[in-house]
Amino acid sequence: MSVLVKRGPAAVPGLCLTVGAFVLPADADSSGASPTTSIQASARVSGGAVTLVDIPKDLTLGDRFTVTAKVSRARLAKTVQIQTQTLDYYGNKQWTSTKTSRVKGAARHTFNLVASGVDRQKIRALVTYRDGAQVASKSVGYTIWQWTNLSSFSSYYRTGGVMDYSWSQFGMNGDQYVGWYTLGGYDMWEARYTPGRNCKAFRGVFGVTDDSADGSSAEFTLVTDETTTVYQSPSLVPGSVETVQLDLAKPYRFAIQARNTSPDGVWSYPAIGNPQFLCTGL
Repeated sequence: MSVLVKRGPAAVPGLCLTVGAFVLPADADSSGASPTTSIQASARVSGGAVTLVDIPKDLTLGDRFTVTAKVSRARLAKTVQIQTQTLDYYGNKQWTSTKTSRVKGAARHTFNLVASGVDRQKIRALVTYRDGAQVASKSVGYTIWQWTNLSSFSSYYRTGGVMDYSWSQFGMNGDQYVGWYTLGGYDMWEARYTPGRNCKAFRGVFGVTDDSADGSSAEFTLVTDETTTVYQSPSLVPGSVETVQLDLAKPYRFAIQARNTSPDGVWSYPAIGNPQFLCTGL
């Protein structure tokens, strides 16, 4: 847990399917994913080939990243494109071009891309040669992770005084937040959620609401799968916050526990601003 305050291209026999003037790999829809952080995929035909290299395995929505297409017989090539697999109106898979570069005899072409879409995404390279033939690389896949508000997960258990709805707004450290907060004359609060092994990180701004009394204090404990404490906050007091991001081991259950640690008769209301899980596959 942390808290934040290339195997060269290989020829594959029998891989290609030739139709008219177009030459495309027979398994152009296979993912070609490898368990390493760098993925290579290639398809070869007589007279030309294209390979995608250095594709990240995991990306967060909005990340900027680069991919490189390596073109053989580049002197005879006209253009190289990056294509993304999408669905048409009827849910059929199709390839949509997102970037195009003129080859101009160069063997390597780097494309700047932005991670978009949800969950598992596939891309490939497509080279058009001057004689009209086209060669596609084997498709490769990567996973898109997205920051998801805690309010997207319904609590299956919640004590009195916990507010965790999408409209739950409160003041903390002089700023306005939406998120998880407490109220009422309680000494402890708790809510439990089921991210369901789809999330690998959690983040939020921890503190106490501006309704908390002078001299008050509170603490948070975050627990996964009932027994593992993944975060224990310092003492939180009015006028200060603790910004936290935690790596998680894709837990099934996730609990937020808060305590009023003030002297008797002094009320504190612990809160988390903008709490989010980093998830995929929801």
